[in-house]
Amino acid sequence: MPGSLVKKLNDLNTLPDKLRYLGAQLRRENSAVERFSIALYHPETDIVRTFYSTSPVEEAITAYEYPLSQARSLNHMAKQLEPRVIQDLTLLVPPINPEPANPHTLLLVEQGWRSSYTSPLMVSTNLLGFVFFNSRTPHVFSDDLLSKLDLYSQLIAQLIDQDQAAIRTLAAAARSTLSVCAERDPETGEHLERMAHYAQLIAKNLTPHWFFSDRQLQHILLFAPLHDLGKVVVPDTILLKPGKLSDEEFATMQRHAKQGALLLDKVVESHGLNRLPDIQMLKNIVLYHHERMDGTGYPFGLKGEAIPIEARIVAVADVFDALTTERPYKEAWSIPDALIELERIAGSHLDPECVEVFITHRDEVEALFHRFADHPRKKT
Repeated sequence: MPGSLVKKLNDLNTLPDKLRYLGAQLRRENSAVERFSIALYHPETDIVRTFYSTSPVEEAITAYEYPLSQARSLNHMAKQLEPRVIQDLTLLVPPINPEPANPHTLLLVEQGWRSSYTSPLMVSTNLLGFVFFNSRTPHVFSDDLLSKLDLYSQLIAQLIDQDQAAIRTLAAAARSTLSVCAERDPETGEHLERMAHYAQLIAKNLTPHWFFSDRQLQHILLFAPLHDLGKVVVPDTILLKPGKLSDEEFATMQRHAKQGALLLDKVVESHGLNRLPDIQMLKNIVLYHHERMDGTGYPFGLKGEAIPIEARIVAVADVFDALTTERPYKEAWSIPDALIELERIAGSHLDPECVEVFITHRDEVEALFHRFADHPRKKT
């Protein structure tokens, strides 16, 4: 890989910028390879999920996931560490092939793609995911071109690994700070997992008004549990109080949003993560998730569209989970009652679009509720 290309990539700030540049460079060198796309592997769930594509938004396959163990061809590549070349995709679909075609292959052919090259993305012995190179021309992938694409694959794997390492560092540092109050806060780890998945579910289904890339959806899942970072500065007498807070106590509790943002700034600065592309998303979640649509929230009394969308998403997820779980000051509500309450406060407290998405995907909400059910805490 030419040193000039690596230098140019180092000059770019974000992973999307670097991948876009690589895509443009690849097309300049090999005009027949019109795009590449990336899916990442999540070993904790065995899921392969779309992550990035150089295609226009309207053509890109997004928000798509599938268990690796059930994806025969990808699973074989992962185990054998071998790439795959398909020189003519039309041979895999009817009427040429009488066997049922993979839905993904059918979509590729419908979009006009005729050949593909897929390579596992590896860093050391770790599988990061897969990169898919596509052409609208059959029989494009010659041996010389494949050798070049292997180099591109290695570079893409390194870029993703560096980006994920930075994100993991940020999340781990913030979680480490948050863990200080883990035993004090009545919000359990399951609460954080549930509301993170609720938030991702909302973000994924807010189209067409809002569009979140697959990468941003990953970050919402990672960042949502950090929303109450500032609670580390809230005294136990307030955090664990079983009854209603006094006006003075509530004022102290309200300060946790600003305190969380200040703590986050320190974490970012101390770890040299200022250039991380989606850091603003995390800041917005931490600082604004208690704002309300009618302007009566805190810490700034923002109203409506002035509240960042990621904070509005997290607010719906957080309120719903607070309603449906037991707290020192309340019993858990049923899911139907909690959904009715979300509808009641939509437009005043919560974003009505986010609430509507949540309610229309009730089956998925209930599945997440049961998947991340609370476990009884050990008595000390």
